Amino acid sequence: MKYLTLTITIILLFCLPYIGIAQEKRLERIDSGKFKRLYQLNDSLYRSEQPSKKDFKVLQTLGIRTSINLRRNKDDSRKAKGTEMKLVHIPLKTKELTEADLLVVLQAIQKAEKPVLVHCWHGSDRTGATMAAYRVVVEDWSKEEAISELRQAELGYHENWYPNVIELISSLDVARLRSELGM
Repeated sequence: MKYLTLTITIILLFCLPYIGIAQEKRLERIDSGKFKRLYQLNDSLYRSEQPSKKDFKVLQTLGIRTSINLRRNKDDSRKAKGTEMKLVHIPLKTKELTEADLLVVLQAIQKAEKPVLVHCWHGSDRTGATMAAYRVVVEDWSKEEAISELRQAELGYHENWYPNVIELISSLDVARLRSELGM
């Protein structure tokens, strides 16, 4: 009996790093076009900075069906002209982000024709906040894991300018958001 318990314990210890890997995908950088921050979160969700007209054509070749733009004063209609992408505009202000704002974006992602791209100007702060919320609410990541991903240097999050984003993700009412999303 002792050997069986010891054997099971050892097997479990070796398996720990792999638990949950099939559940969600880590960020994968997509090297395409002139993008600096085009990443795939999973089979149906991408994130990036503001795409150019040429970039929208590249996105279409990648199979992106919907673009969700989080910029306040710019829509994508001119840049996306000539593509069949559906365009959604949800203007957000990073310094004033709320849980209600994140819910609107999560609902848009949920309703959108997939795959979806979410972007803002730099693909860092507004996009980062919404992707962190997605990771926590939809993919069941811990808040700490989502914040750790948000802070990855290559994603460009400006924590000194927008510390409110970390506070917002840390205080998400996950149960309420999931309920609002029908999860």
